[in-house]
Amino acid sequence: MARAQERSRGYRDVEPLLRPATITIVGASERPESWSARIFHNLRKYGFPGDIYLVNPRHRELYGAPCFPSVAEVAGRVDQLVVIVPGPHVPRIIEEAGKKGCRSAVVFSGGFSETNTPAGEAAEAEMIEAAERHGILIGGPNCLGNVSTRERVLTLAEHAVEAFRAGGFALISQSSGLMGGVARYAHSRGLGLSYAIAAGSEANVDAADCLNYLVDDPSTRVLGLILEAIRRPLEFAAACERALAVRKPILVLKIGRSKGGQAAALSHTGALAGSYEAFTAFCRRYGLIEIKGLDELVDASELFLRCRLPAAGGVAALALSGGARGYLHDLGEEMGIDFPKLAPEVEEQLEKLLGVGAGAGNPLDLGAAGASNPDVQLRCLELLAGDPAIGLVAVQGDLPHNPTFAGRAAGHQKMIERSTQLGKPLVFFSRGSYAVSDYGAQFRESCGAPFLQEIRRSFQAISYFMAYQKTLASRKTGTRQIELRPKRRPATATEVLPDEKAFAVIKQAGIAVARYEVCDTPESAQRAAQLLGYPVALKVSVRGLTHKSETGGIALGLSGPSEVARAFISIRQQAVKSMGSPVRVRVQQMVQSPMELYVGARLDPEFGPLVLFGFGGLFVEALGRVSTRLAPVDAAEAQEMLAESGVGRALRRLGAQESVSGESIIDAIVRMSQIIAMREEIDTVEINPLLFRGAGHPYVAVDVVVFKRGEEKSK
Repeated sequence: MARAQERSRGYRDVEPLLRPATITIVGASERPESWSARIFHNLRKYGFPGDIYLVNPRHRELYGAPCFPSVAEVAGRVDQLVVIVPGPHVPRIIEEAGKKGCRSAVVFSGGFSETNTPAGEAAEAEMIEAAERHGILIGGPNCLGNVSTRERVLTLAEHAVEAFRAGGFALISQSSGLMGGVARYAHSRGLGLSYAIAAGSEANVDAADCLNYLVDDPSTRVLGLILEAIRRPLEFAAACERALAVRKPILVLKIGRSKGGQAAALSHTGALAGSYEAFTAFCRRYGLIEIKGLDELVDASELFLRCRLPAAGGVAALALSGGARGYLHDLGEEMGIDFPKLAPEVEEQLEKLLGVGAGAGNPLDLGAAGASNPDVQLRCLELLAGDPAIGLVAVQGDLPHNPTFAGRAAGHQKMIERSTQLGKPLVFFSRGSYAVSDYGAQFRESCGAPFLQEIRRSFQAISYFMAYQKTLASRKTGTRQIELRPKRRPATATEVLPDEKAFAVIKQAGIAVARYEVCDTPESAQRAAQLLGYPVALKVSVRGLTHKSETGGIALGLSGPSEVARAFISIRQQAVKSMGSPVRVRVQQMVQSPMELYVGARLDPEFGPLVLFGFGGLFVEALGRVSTRLAPVDAAEAQEMLAESGVGRALRRLGAQESVSGESIIDAIVRMSQIIAMREEIDTVEINPLLFRGAGHPYVAVDVVVFKRGEEKSK
């Protein structure tokens, strides 16, 4: 089946979907509230310049326009279809349209592969086969139309959307319903659209194709994505790299972070969604800004559209109360916003200006002297913006509601003009949410500055804005060439390697292993313990048994031959009782360590190889705090994982051991990432725990599990 995700390389030019010469609505209905009626009237009101044709064999006229019995009988050029008929009829209609020279089809219909039924998959295969044969691009199926503002194309089946104006904000969404809501909200905030593309189930056009097109589109400045899955990570990543290179921010909302969300995504788009951790790792590597809500998407887009990116990474905030100042400190720590300490001379001048009762510092409490005095606020802005550590200034202030607030409007305008002169972007934020009047909307449009609402939402958007600034600032010269493995479906089975082979995988990668011997008798265990040196640990050696303590399969700190023999017999008896057969026992040197760590790697079905790192032992599952990156990683990324997981902070508490152990951990993470990236046959590899043996020694792997890939299911 020629699905989009099965195309290994290249992009489709989506211009026919976004710039049709004519539009033919197939499945037109006489009902005034039908999708076809809404689309027809939306196109007319929006001023679509091309011909609009209607197809329904039961009518000769609808909505005051001629209606044709079939696509083949349309008396004019058929360039784009809007298909609103039951799924089984779609392949025939695509075939008819292909013979008329059709270039694209927006398929509203459902009943295809998203149903997970043989009939649905067969209908989709037939539809795609016809489209591919005639060179037709398919938007959808399961989509609700697109918007191209400059081309006056509006095939959304919604009310009151014909007022969309042109601008720099573009949307790509695998959920049409969410896309329409975001587009309307952005419009209410005064943000103009370039394009809104409903990708739906992505039959032969996917998000990578659309993203690639919009990166090159000169009218698009900010990209918003609503995604359930990425079908072609390689192509998608390359388009993200190009967007980063031309400084077009990509804001993405991921649907399917939870297990239930992943199941819903599967039924909705027919896509196989990978793990959320893998998606987050993908965003980090390719510069995507992951947001968590639809309001956040619009808030952050307003900031990117109305502010130029700052040169410095620090934020200064002017609040109107001590409580707001304290809240901003809390939000800064929570969201990773840098409120740098001001230069001493700046802080001194602020104290003189504001006097008693103000909180000179950053964030700044304007106090009584500044809260009601626009001139004082302007001077504070100048002082803060003059500090070289400050890249952006946020000022508490609402949009003026009516002409009686002309004084406030004038004060805002002076601050906007002065910040422009100083070269520092300015953002206004409010304490809470409020309705924007026509007067306020007109002022916002004329001044061009962002006015964000509610403190938390405002600074969440600011945190995304500044994080993108840091991404660009820290980006190395040139494009990092680390190739993702192609997406693959899960194997039919995996083979768990025995201890000897699992440890061999680790050792071959250059990771040290705690010395051990696998034994069959108490006597051989005693000899092994003598050779390794006491104390030792005994562990049941069974393929796939990762929680040995739960089966009585482990004994630690054994200091003599008799203890070893008793522990061996006990472990064997417990194994026979729980598993029904004798087992082998691993005798291993005891490694004393102040900290147990976990490092693992696995293949994600969507994004390929991942490496994971965090605290080990029982804590890896109990805490669930594991840092994840796409593999392979370099030392810099491994260092980030050390900090992100909290292990770096714990190491600092160990004092003198920090530098030695930190370097060793980074090396282990890098080597583990290379195993999963380079060895095609490995599905999963885990070290838990990874232990530190003391200053001057590397970490060593104590327990290792390796899953080898089985044969993939053939279709």
